[in-house]
Amino acid sequence: MKPYWVEGLYLSKKVLKKVKKSGQYSTSDVEPFAMTFWASSPAEAIHLATDQLEGGEWIEPPKVSLTTEEKRMRKAGAPELTLFGSQKVSKR
Repeated sequence: MKPYWVEGLYLSKKVLKKVKKSGQYSTSDVEPFAMTFWASSPAEAIHLATDQLEGGEWIEPPKVSLTTEEKRMRKAGAPELTLFGSQKVSKR
């Protein structure tokens, strides 16, 4: 089993009820989803993520990768916040 990082956008069960009545949704109804799942395959990870939505529905198919957002940002050289991450301590 490997840790798969699943991320995407979804509509919650509550919003889906409104969408079925009106036929459309606003951008404020869209919720982000990002979570790590231990699974045997990417398909199984997507299945576990869909179960986690508890009746919600994906707007578009979620993205699955083996690297987390943190690792991708560090690899891209994005700046880090000074309060988070490892800091080098001076020997004074």
